[in-house]
Amino acid sequence: MRSYSEAYRELAHLWREYRAEQARATRAAAVAVKYESDLERPPQSMRPFRQRMAELHRQIEARHLACARLHFLHALRLQRWHFGDRAALRPLFMTAVAMHLGVDSAAVTLIDPTGDEALVAASDSTARAAHDIELTVDEGPGHDVLDGQAFVTADSTELATRWPHYGPALTGLGMRSVVAVPLISSHLLGALCGFSNRTVLRAEITTVAEKVADALANTVLLSASGNDPDGNPRGTLFDEADYLAVLHQAVGMVAVQCSCDLDAARALLRARAFAEGVTITEIAHRVLQDGYQLC
Repeated sequence: MRSYSEAYRELAHLWREYRAEQARATRAAAVAVKYESDLERPPQSMRPFRQRMAELHRQIEARHLACARLHFLHALRLQRWHFGDRAALRPLFMTAVAMHLGVDSAAVTLIDPTGDEALVAASDSTARAAHDIELTVDEGPGHDVLDGQAFVTADSTELATRWPHYGPALTGLGMRSVVAVPLISSHLLGALCGFSNRTVLRAEITTVAEKVADALANTVLLSASGNDPDGNPRGTLFDEADYLAVLHQAVGMVAVQCSCDLDAARALLRARAFAEGVTITEIAHRVLQDGYQLC
């Protein structure tokens, strides 16, 4: 358990981040206003440039406002936890992401340069289970986004028809609708998925999700403060991430055991998990810890 001095330092850092993001949003808004007020000034040849700059800084303003909101929600819940009821689990940053989206659970998946999943950060056990299902059945909203779709939404009437294996499994977790959007900076970084127990998502959910994803990709993920002893980045989001080390190690072990490449090894793990009705993570644990053989 952290001491009060450690708690104060952590909270002070979060509130500083919140105020800094608000200040960045204010500066971006001021620049946007300047370009907007100059739109009709001569020469008219400058109007397209001024319009683009105004739109760019409005986007930057929205990014920092969304990030400020995330820091505010996370700091507020963490403050209540530090100095209130410690019976509950320590609040996670991804819980603030879910709250900002207006959904029950949320997960972020990041990919490596080869396109393989590198880590997942989830708000709770439901979001993590939903991610594990995607890994196992090789279909779902995150997969669709990583395959190039700009956004994905599905309600209770579409889940099973859109994803025959993933949809019913997600419903089994109590989730009836889902939204997913890409995390994009200079390139595709991963996917943000939100899960709701409502049968229909809010009309504005895609717009909100895109703003949150933009804040995560271009602010939160860029704020890593060095690496931990294992070489993993430190930061608000990274501190609660699962680097899927067990899965990656199991894939390598199966590749050696079965004399196949990594893609084939991953397919073998997925097929065995599907056949046994468990997650691919469970099969990976068996391979590493129990000497489980797939071939």
